[in-house]
Amino acid sequence: MSPRRKTFLLLAALIALACGPGSLKADEPTLYEYVLTDLDAKETTLEAYQGKILVLEFFATWCPPCRKDLPQIASLQENYPPEKVAFLAISADGTSDTLRSLPGFLKETGLKIPVLVGGDIFVDKYAGVDKRGMREIVLPQTYVFDAKGEMSLRLVGEHKSKAKTLGETLERLLKASAS
Repeated sequence: MSPRRKTFLLLAALIALACGPGSLKADEPTLYEYVLTDLDAKETTLEAYQGKILVLEFFATWCPPCRKDLPQIASLQENYPPEKVAFLAISADGTSDTLRSLPGFLKETGLKIPVLVGGDIFVDKYAGVDKRGMREIVLPQTYVFDAKGEMSLRLVGEHKSKAKTLGETLERLLKASAS
């Protein structure tokens, strides 16, 4: 092996070690530490939901499938005890106009779950999908996190059986937390 090749391989190995999964995770916020914005334009986090099963529904006001999906997912909340399961809608609109446009959208959809506006980093991490070497936001997306903040379910896009899948996951998590 040539000295040049050895140097290249050694350099590549050092870069891989320096940029490995462990080095980036240490600085990355947890689910509960990301800063989002409430409808009163105040910064908030998901810290108040620690210890609960958390359902996050990512949507945008301009997304036709979200307009159907969001109310259906939100309606499931009445089937679960609020002290154990929390449903939140996260706007991924990403415009400076978002806080002004959301109240009309919420009134139109009749949404009755808390709504937060996701910051760019939060939305990219949870609603971003790698496609053809690029990062795209795909909506709607539904996440379920267990009471420890571990992801239990991710559903990307429209699914005919989303409510059923979501219900089964929530029942499984509630049973696991009861034992």
